[in-house]
Amino acid sequence: MSAKTSARRREAFFKALAESGNQTLAAERVKVSRSWVSLHRAADPAFRARMEACIAEARAQLSMADAVLPHRAWRYQDGEEFVVRGSRGRQAQLSRARQKQWTARVEARFLDRLAASCNVRAACRASGLSIKSAYDHRGRWPEFARRWDLAIEIGFDRLRCALLQNADRTFTGVMPDPALPMPPMTVAEALHLLHMHKSGVFRNARAY
Repeated sequence: MSAKTSARRREAFFKALAESGNQTLAAERVKVSRSWVSLHRAADPAFRARMEACIAEARAQLSMADAVLPHRAWRYQDGEEFVVRGSRGRQAQLSRARQKQWTARVEARFLDRLAASCNVRAACRASGLSIKSAYDHRGRWPEFARRWDLAIEIGFDRLRCALLQNADRTFTGVMPDPALPMPPMTVAEALHLLHMHKSGVFRNARAY
């Protein structure tokens, strides 16, 4: 490897490390081996110091993240999905998403279902994750909590519209609006969901 190529790779590696905080992912991103990293780290104190500074930079940035979704350039690599692991003061870094883990795609599936039904249990069932994990994830990521609240408001309005349209159809024969798709539920279930979420929805509406 020429000195010129080596210098370019070193800088590319440091850039990837400062973005990800993950030595393995940074090495894979610039197509160098872990042994290349280990050799330079062991033989070159300046290289090792630069690595430590890049990791600290990445952790400082990622620990302030309010969403599990990483920067666009780091969402996928070789078909694998990445997430931000750790937040709010913990040692954060990018990592490969594991099975049964909250990712950007899982969040989107959960929130779509929540906006359609206003039902957290049904949204969790559609996402394949537990209710406890959903609330834990909400507490960990502020942006997800904000989008959750918005989905509840949308679902709340859909339930109200569906109930009003159902009542109107009873007297006028008008069919419900097809632009408001909802999972099957009884009137009693819809009323129960509205009752459960009304205080939160109206409180959020006043905050805006």
